[in-house]
Amino acid sequence: MLAKSNEQMTNLHEDTTYILGELIMEGSLDGGNHPVVIDGQFNGDITAPDVIILEQGKVTGAINTQTVVINGYFKGNLVCESLTVTSTGIVEGEVQANALSIDLGAEVIGSISRVNVKSN
Repeated sequence: MLAKSNEQMTNLHEDTTYILGELIMEGSLDGGNHPVVIDGQFNGDITAPDVIILEQGKVTGAINTQTVVINGYFKGNLVCESLTVTSTGIVEGEVQANALSIDLGAEVIGSISRVNVKSN
């Protein structure tokens, strides 16, 4: 997983917000103009231009973003321009996205609607 995580993080800005490893956080997170990467657990709302949930990452709450990649677990409400759920990703809840990519092996449970999002 480390190699995959490093590969995914290669193009991220140095001001990226990371929730790493065994860290558990609750609340609201506003990444401003910078990406957010979750490898630990986050319960609450996330607003950022880009959100990546790594394989060990778990998010419960709401995400409002331009692009999101889910390699781990997400449960809640998701509003985004572009969503990618990889083969290790699990999504439960309500998704509103303009563009959607779901890899073979991914799990998506809930509702998906197409919407043109102009956030962040």
